[in-house]
Amino acid sequence: MQIIVNDKNEITDYVLLGQSSGGIEIANETLPDNFFDTFKPGCYLYKDGQIILNKNWVDPNTITKSETPTAEQQAITAMAQQMADQQQHIASLEQALTALAQGGAKS
Repeated sequence: MQIIVNDKNEITDYVLLGQSSGGIEIANETLPDNFFDTFKPGCYLYKDGQIILNKNWVDPNTITKSETPTAEQQAITAMAQQMADQQQHIASLEQALTALAQGGAKS
């Protein structure tokens, strides 16, 4: 069996059959109990030839996001809307100036 490890020593994947470029060959005896049942990328570390549980790992599926935008997010959204409104106003002024310049050149 081979494991794939990133630059933080986190096991990101494993290969049971065949080989992977950059894979590290390990013996099945070194695997923790329930490795295959509990494996998720980054959940285990490979250090000093041993596979250990990553104590800093957080399951990304359990992270909850706030449904209400923060005050900072609301302010940024308001500023972005103001900028979009100003750009539309500038574009309409440019069109009016172009029309005026073209109309003025004809007379």
